[in-house]
Amino acid sequence: MSGAPTGADAELFRKLKVLVVDDSAEMRRLLKALLESMHVGEIIEARDGAKGLDAFAAHRPDIIVTDGAMQPMDGYEMTRRIRAATAGESANPDVPILMISGHVGRENVVHARDQGVTDYLPKPLSASVLYEAIVAAVSKPIHFVEKAGYRGPSPKRTLEARRPDADPLS
Repeated sequence: MSGAPTGADAELFRKLKVLVVDDSAEMRRLLKALLESMHVGEIIEARDGAKGLDAFAAHRPDIIVTDGAMQPMDGYEMTRRIRAATAGESANPDVPILMISGHVGRENVVHARDQGVTDYLPKPLSASVLYEAIVAAVSKPIHFVEKAGYRGPSPKRTLEARRPDADPLS
């Protein structure tokens, strides 16, 4: 991580409710352990995009961390459906969505951006990349746009897969 978390970060993380959506039980365990090490207040888990949608509506998370490739519903479709939700209908459709994927080619990142993903994190995931993405997501909100067939972060914005620096914690 880029230095130790500040007291403000610690307080912020204790208040966060994070939804983790991944079809791999091992990856969910890893993400939960990383989030617990950051002192995240509440962690909800779902095993696929459909269960993730249910958990999104039921728990109203502050951040979603999702895998891209899952069955029967992947993280891209789940993101698109969350962004299409009406604000009063369930949870906040503007919730930051961090996608984790081993596919970091430009076409994958652009597809994620076009579905409304806030940030794109490459596998293998490092503690520092996850930490920095969460801090950025809650401290630097992204402007959302609405147009026919799309609601989410501006599809014109540049989105790159985050690259880990040397991470002593990963």
